Amino acid sequence: MTTSLYSVKKCDGKAPTSSVSVLALFTAFLGTLPRLIEDERDLCGYSGQDPAVDQWIAAADASLAATKAACAAVLATPAEGEADRSVQRVARLFMDVSESPDPEEVADLRANARLRRWAYRVPGKIAGAHQVNVQIDAALDGLESWLALEDPFDARAEAWADPGLDCDAGPAAFA
Repeated sequence: MTTSLYSVKKCDGKAPTSSVSVLALFTAFLGTLPRLIEDERDLCGYSGQDPAVDQWIAAADASLAATKAACAAVLATPAEGEADRSVQRVARLFMDVSESPDPEEVADLRANARLRRWAYRVPGKIAGAHQVNVQIDAALDGLESWLALEDPFDARAEAWADPGLDCDAGPAAFA
């Protein structure tokens, strides 16, 4: 007999319950991160004018959808302890970052995750804390890697917007 991620609907009419733990779902979420980062890296600095890269865009969109679905599964499963709540905080962070249309909010979430990594970790006295914290650290490192992909391009954009640049140079500037 094979085990599925979710049990079938019960005969009593109640909603199905997950047969997979939050930690197992979090592990599946972690498995989506390398593909997400790789697919997004392929698009770094791309402005969207060349139809030849439509496949790359589709791949990145699919990777993001897979990561968000994995986050949603982690968040939808009832937490049964501190370890579950900790990994759900990390999943919530990913979901908040991925769904935010506000670059300042994303920057604030990113800075908070960098400075307060300890707040996402499981206390050492909890059984299995070390392994869960390794996974939490891997997820937070993945978030940083994902967000850092565009950093070099953002720095150039700021430099290009520098009012000190000689944007007026040209025939009209010398008339």
